[in-house]
Amino acid sequence: MKQWYEKEGRDEDVVLSTKACLVRNIKGYNFPSKMDDKDAESLLSKVDSVIDRNQFSGGRATDIINTGDTAELMKAQISGRDGSLLFSPDKKSIYYTEDYGLSIAVGNSEHLTIKAQAPGHDIGVYRLAEKAAVELEKKLDIAYSDKYGFLTSSVKLTGTGMKILYTVAIPAIAKTEGGIAALRQRVGQYEWTIYPFAEQGELNESGVYIIASVSTLGVSEDDILERGEMLIEDVIKAERACREQFATKKKTQMKDFYGRAYGLLRYAALMSRREALDSVCWLRLYRDYDDSAEFDCKWKMLNTITQEVCWEQQRRGEINTQAAQKRRADRIRKILKGDD
Repeated sequence: MKQWYEKEGRDEDVVLSTKACLVRNIKGYNFPSKMDDKDAESLLSKVDSVIDRNQFSGGRATDIINTGDTAELMKAQISGRDGSLLFSPDKKSIYYTEDYGLSIAVGNSEHLTIKAQAPGHDIGVYRLAEKAAVELEKKLDIAYSDKYGFLTSSVKLTGTGMKILYTVAIPAIAKTEGGIAALRQRVGQYEWTIYPFAEQGELNESGVYIIASVSTLGVSEDDILERGEMLIEDVIKAERACREQFATKKKTQMKDFYGRAYGLLRYAALMSRREALDSVCWLRLYRDYDDSAEFDCKWKMLNTITQEVCWEQQRRGEINTQAAQKRRADRIRKILKGDD
């Protein structure tokens, strides 16, 4: 079976993935940051006893680490960008479906974090996460207030306990003077937020951004979903318009950048993360306007490269070594050759 990130998605030229996160806490336990070893063990055992093993694999984070599955969890975007879900593994559990599209994390920042994700623009992930949350709510005594909604350690999540995140590739907006500032203002009008995939380091100018919901208290799930859908449609339209501006007004320059970027990705023997993502940015900008038929450059290929470079697991002290750059270059060439 293909993993969720290996499938094609709607509007995938701009939207890399859609995620829905629902958090829940169980009555009678402190929040994870204040939980002692005895209560942590009790929480993990209680949740494990109600997990549907016909749907979910996984279990204690310590066992997952010992079996060497951490790289796959990182690639599937389950363990977090920095692998944070695997810190203090003796107090955490992770459950996931066969395609990794639905997961349940236990003992992270909240007792339960239910995450559903899909490639491209697909708000249907919310219903998938909601269904899993409802099943758990039937079996566990969830902390809920008629006045405030679901109770959480973070006031930002109190209420619906819900967060929607779109990961978007918007190099044209990012390269347009004032583009990100204007988009940030637009996003704020919907009471959402936008931030770069990485604030610093090799990935900080990748053209990849996260657009996420903010309000949960005093608003309904349907309100959040409706605002998010209107917002992401605006973003898709704006990015495509900016790409057209680049392609039509700077055609010769864009064609040159496009060919150079493809050549680097296709033939380089060594590749840093920054070089890879910079090149992918230029391919995204001009891909739909290239009429030469010289390059086999499908959206799925570009998205796979972006996904793997952004989420690749790095061994300690190995990020910029020649060995790491060679592995990355080999993998990118394989993807562009269609051997993936």
